[in-house]
Amino acid sequence: MHLKFLGGCREVGRNAVLVNNRLLLDFGMKVETVEVPPRPKGIKSVVLTHPHLDHSGAVPMLNATVYSTPATLAQTRLLLEDAVKVQKNRNAPQYYGEREIRKMKEYRVTFGQELEVEGFTIDIYDSGHVPGSFGVLVNKEMFYTSDFRLSSTRLLNGASFDVKGIKTLIMESTYAFKEHPPREEVEKELVRIVNETVDSDGIALIPCFAIGRSMEILMVLDHYGVKCPIYLDGMAKTALDITLRYPEFLRDPKALEKAAERTIPLYDFRDRKMALKRPCVIVTTSGMLSGGPIISYLKKLHKKENCSLIFTGFQVPGTPGRTLLDTGYYRNGTEFKVNMRIEYLDFSAHADRNELLEFVKKIEPEKIILIHGDNCEEFASELSSMGFDATAPENGDSLEV
Repeated sequence: MHLKFLGGCREVGRNAVLVNNRLLLDFGMKVETVEVPPRPKGIKSVVLTHPHLDHSGAVPMLNATVYSTPATLAQTRLLLEDAVKVQKNRNAPQYYGEREIRKMKEYRVTFGQELEVEGFTIDIYDSGHVPGSFGVLVNKEMFYTSDFRLSSTRLLNGASFDVKGIKTLIMESTYAFKEHPPREEVEKELVRIVNETVDSDGIALIPCFAIGRSMEILMVLDHYGVKCPIYLDGMAKTALDITLRYPEFLRDPKALEKAAERTIPLYDFRDRKMALKRPCVIVTTSGMLSGGPIISYLKKLHKKENCSLIFTGFQVPGTPGRTLLDTGYYRNGTEFKVNMRIEYLDFSAHADRNELLEFVKKIEPEKIILIHGDNCEEFASELSSMGFDATAPENGDSLEV
C-alpha cells in the first residue's frame, strides 16, 4: 500500500492519511489556526473515525461519501455547523459553508462491521475515545488507531482493538510521555471541588467539550450524588440529545439517561440569570473558552472568589482557556482578571504512555508509524531502541507498506 500523510504528522491537528491515492482516513483541520491539509484530487470516499474537528474539519471540502457511525455523522454535522459560525465571527479562512455540510453524502457503519470501500476491505473497531469513535483495519494488515483510550470511563467502554497479524500500525501519540491519573481519583477530586464551592455559596463553572466530555461529567456528578442543581448549557445540550439516540455506543446508557433526567437545560439569558441566583453547577461549552455561554458566565462571575472554574480537558496553547490557566486573565476580544478558584483536572479521552506501550507490545506490528503528537520523533526513537521498526513521518511524506 502507498501511504501519503497529508496532515497530523508531528502535530496534533488536521489528521489526513491517503491510501493508494483513492481512500482517505480522516480529513481534519487545525482548529486554532484553521489550517487544512492539501486537498487530493478525485477522492470519492473518506472514512471518518470521529467528529472532532482535527479529524473531520475539512471533510466538506471533498464532496466524497463519508463512511462513519451514525453517532459520529450526527455529531460531526453539529461541530461543522458551529465551526462555520465561529470562522465567520473570527474573519478566519472559510473553505466551505452550510451548503457543503448539508450536501455531505453518508454511509453508516458500526462496530464489528466489515465492508468494501474503494477496493479495500475495511473493519471497524470501537476506539473508546468518544461515542461512536473507531479505529480502522485496512485489508486485514494495516491498522489506523485514530484517537483511542484502552481503559473504560463511566460513559464509554475502553477500546476493543482485538487485532492480530498487523504489518503496519498507524498510531496516535498525543500522550507518549505522559501518564494519566486513575479516573476514580479525578472524579472524586471534581466532586470535592464542586462540594466545597457550593458549601461556600458559590457556583461551579465546568467548561466542557460538547462531544463526550460534558456527558461524562454529568454522569460523575450524578453518581456521587452532588446535591445542588446541575445545569447544562450551550452546544452540549444538542450533543447529549444526539448521544442518547445511539445507546449502542455507550457503556451504560441507563446511567446517562438517569444523569440527563436530573440535569436542567438552559436556553436563554432568562434561564442563565435564574441559574446564577443560587449555588449550583453549570456544565457548558466551549471547553477552551473560545466561545459559547461560558463567556457570559465568566463575565458575571469572574470577580467572585467563592466560585470556581474547573477545566476538564487539555487547553491548546493560544486558546483563551490556556491563556487563563497560564496568566489568570481571560483574553478574547476583551480582557479581565479571573479571581475565581481555577482548577484543571485530567479527564483525557486519549491513551496515555502506559496504554500506548501496552498496545504496541500486545500486537507487535512489523512497522509502527507515529502521528498526532508533539513528540512523535522522540517516541519513534524510543520504540526503535526497544526493537520496533518505528518512524515519525512529516506532513507530505509518502511511505510504501
